[in-house]
Amino acid sequence: MEDDEMALDNLEDGVLDEDAVPKRKVEVDNTHALRRIRETIQLDAALPWTETLVISFPETIEADVDDDLNRELAFYKQALYSADLARSLATSHSLPFTRPSDYFAEMVKSDAHMERIRARLLDERSGIKRSEEKRKEREAKKFGKQVQLEKQRERERGKKEMDERLKSLKRKHKGALDNAEADGESLDIAVEDAVSNGPPAKRAKGRGGNSMSRSTRDGKYGFGGKGHRSKQNTKSSTDDFESGPGRGGRAGRGRGVNKRGGSAGSRRPGKSKRLASRSRQ
Repeated sequence: MEDDEMALDNLEDGVLDEDAVPKRKVEVDNTHALRRIRETIQLDAALPWTETLVISFPETIEADVDDDLNRELAFYKQALYSADLARSLATSHSLPFTRPSDYFAEMVKSDAHMERIRARLLDERSGIKRSEEKRKEREAKKFGKQVQLEKQRERERGKKEMDERLKSLKRKHKGALDNAEADGESLDIAVEDAVSNGPPAKRAKGRGGNSMSRSTRDGKYGFGGKGHRSKQNTKSSTDDFESGPGRGGRAGRGRGVNKRGGSAGSRRPGKSKRLASRSRQ
């Protein structure tokens, strides 16, 4: 049994066994033998091009086999030249070389196999969609919790600020709280300003420059005063028949002399009475 041959490059750590017999592979470039073999398989030159479909590059390209860029560029030039020449020759020989539009090519994989692949792709897509929806739900919950915490903190800050304002108000008006007879108007205004989040309300000033009392402000602005509808009729004024002609009562308007000189008591009868009198006639 012959020993297995191994290249020196495949040896581990470059260590050669003492019993191994080194051999050298001899590469022989026998050009004459290669040409002789080629002549035996060569086709007849008299055959038309449609039978051989052989195209050769007319030039010899010198390229370094170790230079990848120039080697691939040489292949590209040869392929481009051969494709253009073959297209023109096929057109001149009326040889169809393009695929018809109604050409039916059977697929390598069966329809059942492609259906399984499609089902698997749909499952993967649905799984990705579900995971994305779950991720969005988690982010929405996290954002909702953050908003809730922020609102809670804002309420706490507002409550704390309210307590601070009330405490400072108690310190400023300590005498008014202890003395029940003291003026409580300024204290009420201060409490309203402290409870409201807006700026302090402006104090109304009277003629003497002093602040107006609550009753004075109510009578002037909101709870009293004549107003612009003081002359408007009401139910009581409409039903008042004892008022004079200047008050606009019914009795006042009905009494007296009309423009024609007759008394106001003889009035025109109503429509129903007029119709009844006409029917009697």
